[in-house]
Amino acid sequence: MAETNKTVAKYLSLSQDANSINMDNLRNIQRIYQNLTEVDDLDDHEINEKALDDVCQQLNLMQEGSDREYLRLCVKYDDIHRSKMQLKALYQANSILVNKKMNTIPVVSEQQTLPIVLNECICVLSMKMNTEEMQDFISKFLLKQIQKQPSITNNSSVTDHCRQSPQNSASTTTVPQDRTELPVGCVLDLFIRHQLGNRGIISFAHSQTRFRLVEPISLTDDFSTWHFDHFHDLFDIWLKPCSTQLFPKQWRFAANGRIYWQVNDAYNKINESRETMTIERPNTNSLESFIRDICLKENNGMNDIWLKQLRELEDITTYSHLANLKETDWDRIVKLSMNAKKTIKTYVDREKQTAVDEKRKTIATKYENENEKQESVVSYSTSELLANLHMIKLFFYHSLRDTVDLKQSTTVAKLDPECVELSFQEIREEGFSDDGLFDDMKEFFLPLTITEHELKMERHNHQVFREQRKNAEKKLTDDIESLKYLYDEQVGIYWTYDEFITKAEKELHDECLAYLRKKSEQIKNISRRNEHEQAEFVQVLDQEWKKKEQNLEQNITEYQQFKDDVNKVVKDYEKELDEKRNQLKSVQFELNKKQKVVHKKLVKPHRGFIMFGPPGTGKSEIMSKLATKIGIQMVGPPLAAGELNRPLVGESERIIIALCTRCNRIPYTQCCVSIDEIDSLAPKRDEDSSEGKVDKISVLLSLIEGIKDIPNLMIFCATNRLHMMDEAFLRRMSGKFFVGRPSSEARRNILSQIPDWVLEADMLERLTIATTNFSGAAVGALSRTITVYSMVQLRKDPRYKMSYVDALQLADKTAKQYQISLGSDTLPRLLLRNLAVPNQNPSKNLQQISHLIDDQRSLAITYTGRVIISLCDQCVRIEARNHTLQKPKNIIIEHNLNENETNLQQLLERVTRYGKDRNVQLLQLIDLNLLSSQSAYDEKKIFETLKERYDEYAAYNRSLIVYDLDSLIGVNKSESESSMGRSSNSSVVNQNIYTYVRARFREAVIETTTPANDAQRVEKWAIAVTREPFLLRQFCVDVGFTQTKHEEDEMEDERRKSEDLIQCVKCRDFYIENENKMGSCTHHDGFIYDNASADLAYYSLTEATLYLSKIESEAMNDSDRREALEREKNKFKWICCGATLQSGAASTGGCKKGKHGFIDESRQSQPRRNQRQPMQRLDQEMLIEWETACRQVYNDQWIELMRYRS
Repeated sequence: MAETNKTVAKYLSLSQDANSINMDNLRNIQRIYQNLTEVDDLDDHEINEKALDDVCQQLNLMQEGSDREYLRLCVKYDDIHRSKMQLKALYQANSILVNKKMNTIPVVSEQQTLPIVLNECICVLSMKMNTEEMQDFISKFLLKQIQKQPSITNNSSVTDHCRQSPQNSASTTTVPQDRTELPVGCVLDLFIRHQLGNRGIISFAHSQTRFRLVEPISLTDDFSTWHFDHFHDLFDIWLKPCSTQLFPKQWRFAANGRIYWQVNDAYNKINESRETMTIERPNTNSLESFIRDICLKENNGMNDIWLKQLRELEDITTYSHLANLKETDWDRIVKLSMNAKKTIKTYVDREKQTAVDEKRKTIATKYENENEKQESVVSYSTSELLANLHMIKLFFYHSLRDTVDLKQSTTVAKLDPECVELSFQEIREEGFSDDGLFDDMKEFFLPLTITEHELKMERHNHQVFREQRKNAEKKLTDDIESLKYLYDEQVGIYWTYDEFITKAEKELHDECLAYLRKKSEQIKNISRRNEHEQAEFVQVLDQEWKKKEQNLEQNITEYQQFKDDVNKVVKDYEKELDEKRNQLKSVQFELNKKQKVVHKKLVKPHRGFIMFGPPGTGKSEIMSKLATKIGIQMVGPPLAAGELNRPLVGESERIIIALCTRCNRIPYTQCCVSIDEIDSLAPKRDEDSSEGKVDKISVLLSLIEGIKDIPNLMIFCATNRLHMMDEAFLRRMSGKFFVGRPSSEARRNILSQIPDWVLEADMLERLTIATTNFSGAAVGALSRTITVYSMVQLRKDPRYKMSYVDALQLADKTAKQYQISLGSDTLPRLLLRNLAVPNQNPSKNLQQISHLIDDQRSLAITYTGRVIISLCDQCVRIEARNHTLQKPKNIIIEHNLNENETNLQQLLERVTRYGKDRNVQLLQLIDLNLLSSQSAYDEKKIFETLKERYDEYAAYNRSLIVYDLDSLIGVNKSESESSMGRSSNSSVVNQNIYTYVRARFREAVIETTTPANDAQRVEKWAIAVTREPFLLRQFCVDVGFTQTKHEEDEMEDERRKSEDLIQCVKCRDFYIENENKMGSCTHHDGFIYDNASADLAYYSLTEATLYLSKIESEAMNDSDRREALEREKNKFKWICCGATLQSGAASTGGCKKGKHGFIDESRQSQPRRNQRQPMQRLDQEMLIEWETACRQVYNDQWIELMRYRS
């Protein structure tokens, strides 16, 4: 007969005296518990209730009531004396309570307090959704076999202290046909046994028909009430007794019990009492239905009591009264118990939150009559459903984390890679045009998709790399051996030549000594008799020595050259050997190194991201959608930073901590807090910051990689003012994603949602251009406005067709509503003004504008991103690069402007067309109107505005900025008069702005490499517009803009005018064209005639000069005729002034002063040749023209002189 169970108090001999406690039995309890749990340190550990049950079984101890408390104290501390004192205190307290209640507490037999052991139960999967993904989840995960041979053993000692239910024997149980036995060792089987084992004995206030295996988390903290279902409202797991309709009030499940399972619709009737398995939401039609559903959901049977207390004692008669209670009103409710008040308030708060942000899912409500069904057509998205199922898997794995077989089978990443990919695809399909944003965000979440198994697994490519390294080691070893052989060979040659040099130097030295010795002897033997012979002998000796010395030194030089060449080869071999040995050492190090597990720091998840950009681009919506679709649990609703502000000191900090510490309740999944307008919560900290702002950001930073770090917490936030954010917070937000305005393709896609009968195809094209710089929200609003406007007009006129003017007017209203301007006005308004110009045809003008697109067939010509529009030349100059040449060079592509394009306003249609061709996301116009609209009148404000606009331009991948040089910079012109003539000067007015614009214009760039995604291609376009020729020329030179052929010719002409020397035909002097001024040329403008001849024969200057040279030569050689010849030299005179022609330096000068150079009146229309090319000598043709012109001028004077002579 089995021994009767003892109480723990009797086993330990507990009494009022602490010294009477049996210390041996106390140590025995601790020893058995530590062997079962393998816990070394008992202090502050989590007590294992299942192990306490096993201790009671082995020692035949009772385990209910105070006995359980005694057992917990026994194993709570390592110090046995501390446990003894706690046991004494608890025993004394229990003794006092027993004495007070001795007369009121009925005696309960020991047999009635024993729990019933159930050997069988039914697991009911109460499905709230029935989809293919749910079916796959059940079959491929819940029923996945983990343990092939489960460790479940029969333990007869269980029945020794627990009475079995007679109905639970296998022989008397009849299992319904719709239930099947759950495979032992599958995930669901292990999970159920683990949950029941942790709970131990389960007690009810009254018998229950069903038992919920996993209760949802429901808490009320300083922020609000939070409800979290581990199964994400997709299904529930209920347990039902197998052969009876009710669970006992106290029961536990046998370790070797059988589990049957079945799948039911959550909204089917499961018994004749018409009780449903799940109440989705309490009915709020009345207070009675609300309280009834709460009690039914809680399964506590307190419906009538709570209703009576609320109505009669608290005067709350309707649900609206209950829902409108404030926090202070709840505190005044005293008639309800604390637990009742907390439960009701939790459901009220949850109902408020659910009413605002209700989950949309497919739910089928089935009645007894199967022909009647009511379905809601809205359902989860695929990615959201997969994300929730993945988080459920994480919960299962976390619960069974101590199961060895589960650890060895597989591991699950925080995020499902398929779900990450699918979530961004769904957001795109919902109408978000990301322009490459989602690809960057996808990379941000990739570390969360890596499992621990992937960190530890041996890679296939590791073996491939190892084989490659072995082959490399063998090859390097062979190369080193061959190089060593060649090196040794060259070293031997090197020393051979060194030996030759040594011998040659020694031979030279010996020959030198022999020569000196021999020469010395000969000099001593010289006498007067043989002095001549001996001198000749010494000379011969010297010659022989010099010849021999020359030969020996030549040999030494040749040997040295060979030695140097060999030394160079040796050095090369040494260098190559060192490189090979270092490579071999590196390869051997990699081969000898053991394969390491990838460290977790290398795949450390990011702690948050911040989305920034202009308003209306969808930052907040993307942020809220992303968390639910990707599989990251939001522990609170999407927040604005202002919702976390509280008036009392320290209250905001408590709210932040309460909100973020919710993540500790679900450590198995990645959690996030979504905060919009984060700049007000985490502004820059400086000396002027208030203490409240500093405290809030300090608390937030401590929760993210700080002293109170929550590892599974991420922060999703958005702002319009990134530059005003705290730097420490931005450092922790490792993901910074710019969300800009939609590109032209994205705008076209949004506008294409307008019905076809509203807009024609060409209208859609022009509206895409007119909505440049519109945000996504603005384009969507315009689409709705156009649709509604057209439908209203169709009521009045069924044949109504929207015109381009009407569309621009609606776009103008939308732009003003969203404050989207281009300069001082909106782009649609500027386009409307262009339409008001006479003879305007927008369709024709649009067709005449040349496109700015790449030739997809060839990349021979690529753009550089720099464009200059010259209003004075009426052309657009686009800089490009020609790659067809052997040496690529920049070229200019010119587009002619239309006749009406005479100012910047009329150029906007062309500029926006260029932007559409390049699919730019932003068009910035920088002109005087922009500065005026921003009240930028001083230099500091001007540069702040310029920097702000440029930073926005630089944030986009594809953007275009237009500078109006005339209004921004300006040109100062001045004229002056002098004796040399009138001159004009031009200079830049705003030099600082000119320097800034010049520097920014140079930064325009077009990436020629083709990325995987065309949206990620970087194109930064810059356009400069001017009508001033001086500013155009100066700007092109300063920024290095490529010149046209005409400009190259002009520049070359300017260079020649300023550098090349030209010989004047009038004065025979050299001059530079740009320095040719009035009076610099002194010359005679007539011809030379022979005053001594009767016919006054005329001569050219060259002929007369040659004749004078001849006379001078004859005068020097013929002394007899010298006098006559000297007189003959004076016979040549100038017809213009009568001056005598002088030879030499005296011939320079003249009677006239003017400019250098000569142009015949008959050749005025032809280019001046002496301006085009430098002249090293006179152009004979030009010289003849000059002399001919001189004769024509003074021909009448020469004839008159002839007549006078005659």
